[in-house]
Amino acid sequence: MLIKQSDYHRIYRVINSLLVAANADPATASMYFSTFGAFILKQHYKLDAAPKGGLAAYRLGDTTILFADHREDGYVTGTGENFHCWVEAEGWMIDFMAPALPQAAGNIALPSRMLQKPMSGMASSINHLDKSGDFFCKHEQEAMARNFSDWQKHAMIGDMASVAAKWFRKSPKQMPSSISIEEGDGNARTVPLIGNTLSGSW
Repeated sequence: MLIKQSDYHRIYRVINSLLVAANADPATASMYFSTFGAFILKQHYKLDAAPKGGLAAYRLGDTTILFADHREDGYVTGTGENFHCWVEAEGWMIDFMAPALPQAAGNIALPSRMLQKPMSGMASSINHLDKSGDFFCKHEQEAMARNFSDWQKHAMIGDMASVAAKWFRKSPKQMPSSISIEEGDGNARTVPLIGNTLSGSW
């Protein structure tokens, strides 16, 4: 593993907590999880980490989760509305949104688990997700640039990333159970550390 499961869980919970406080849905916020997650990995681990986006497919237990859009020719693409983001760092793929996938999957029963895989173990295509834990990702540079162009113009994005990096602590250091953030009106608000409990890894 590139980072310990305890630290993965902490990064997920920090980002999840800030999203919930901003009234965003963690189950549809892969751009935040990948961008803030990569920023934390750079700041705290000095890793060459970058958010990536496009098509993603995961075999989780007996369920296959596909983030893609179907084209008229029968193929799938990662350039449409179901665009998904993850982090790539030092030969590893890390999806910090994975613990929120039970909410994203709707009525499918899924446990909350870590998703951190060596890129060398990626399946050859979405048609070769044979066992639980198999994954396939295809980065789409143009779609990534298009989706991020307007999103990154918001000053709030950089502020939230900085707050996330400030809040995070590597284990075994104690993680603050909450953080105080300043609202646009100048008032401070306390954000508690919340998130799903992990039950292992995929």
